Amino acid sequence: MRPGGAVFAATVVLVAGAAGAVPARAAEPAEPAEHATHAEQQDIQAANAVARAAALELLTPPERAQMPYAVPRQSMIPGTPGMAGGYHLMVNGFGFLANQGLGGYTITNPGVATGFDGGATRALLQSDWVMGYARDDIGRFEAMVMLDFEPLTVGPEGIPELGQAGEGLWDAQHSHLLVHQAMVAVHPFAWFDFGRASMMTEPLWDLSLFAGQGSATIGPPVFMHRASSPGPTVPRKHHKGENPHETSPVIGTALRYDVTTFEASIFGAEELGPDDSRFYPHPAAPTSFAARVRHVFARSLELQISGERLTAHEGAGTPDVWQASASAYFWRTIRGLRVDGLLDWGLDHPTTGPNAQGALAEVAVRSTDLRAVGWMRAELNQRVEPPGAPVLVSSPWLFETVGFEYVGWGGRASGIQLGVFAEATYARIPETLAPSYGRSQAVSMNVGLHLFGMWMLDGSLRRMHHDH
Repeated sequence: MRPGGAVFAATVVLVAGAAGAVPARAAEPAEPAEHATHAEQQDIQAANAVARAAALELLTPPERAQMPYAVPRQSMIPGTPGMAGGYHLMVNGFGFLANQGLGGYTITNPGVATGFDGGATRALLQSDWVMGYARDDIGRFEAMVMLDFEPLTVGPEGIPELGQAGEGLWDAQHSHLLVHQAMVAVHPFAWFDFGRASMMTEPLWDLSLFAGQGSATIGPPVFMHRASSPGPTVPRKHHKGENPHETSPVIGTALRYDVTTFEASIFGAEELGPDDSRFYPHPAAPTSFAARVRHVFARSLELQISGERLTAHEGAGTPDVWQASASAYFWRTIRGLRVDGLLDWGLDHPTTGPNAQGALAEVAVRSTDLRAVGWMRAELNQRVEPPGAPVLVSSPWLFETVGFEYVGWGGRASGIQLGVFAEATYARIPETLAPSYGRSQAVSMNVGLHLFGMWMLDGSLRRMHHDH
């Protein structure tokens, strides 16, 4: 055999064996020829080494990526207690190019000096946050801090997003607070044998007393903390039945028996305006209140119903508001694919003035290795329109969102990963508002990178992984 022939032969055998074109024995390393020269034997040995390495690479499954939460509300306060004796660290950020598809239209808002060209492509950095969570070894205390860096990257004009509304902005998403959440909780039952938790198990009974800045007890998991919402776009109804999630202060309690949880809280519900700084908390008198009941079926479906009363949440002179929320959150692995879905409805009922409702259905499907994820969201939302609009509350806007992300770098071993994503949203504008926009429909596009990291540690700071 001429020099190099052994390498060629071994490569052909390897490729054919990998493709299933030859029997399994044909993929075995080549045997040195009986009368081969020393140089040819070295070539054969080198080819065998290359073949073994290539075969090992082919047989080794790709490194798994990570997803934020294995179950809804995992390690959140108030939420599902977990990880007694452990630590949970996370980072996140979306950097992307976005176009709202509103050529010839300018997004402006009262009290904001600058606006957006609705047809321009803009570079955005949002949902850039870090979170840390910890709980003692028998579950008596837990604490979490979440910092959101949008105040550093998002100005008072917000982030352009057609159909969005909240905190004095329309067609724009407001920045979240730098101190997004800072919560502590005490579990009194954990001082007794029947209420002690461990890293792997939770007791049948649990009582949680919590306080700080964070989520009131209403609605499904907040959009930025649920696996069914992997993209950067904020649901347009998130101020109905998901609001507020930056309350300062919030004080509450949660009583859980097995898979049923009863929760109640009082909180300050002041809603900020564009001129208010997001670099520090804005506590208000805790005159608002909320209550929620949750039940989990078959470890894969959470149903919740909740309500709240918001007082003086938009300043003096505005009516108080009653809100109601009902949702079903589903999560399960089906034929190796991880599926997360949410059906959600919310009602905003002011003491004076018309009601407004919103509903959404969203689903995300992840590949077996979690590296590929596709998502869809359908949404109907009645918007409280800005001053001067032809109606106070619009007929429902329609939104259809589709997106896809592939994690091409990093994953479970390192804890940090980088994905590339694309997302498109079709918006149907109500007839009464179409003349103002100069169109009755528009399509927005987002394309960019998603950085995500998660490290779950036990009490000895050793890495752990949750199951999906």
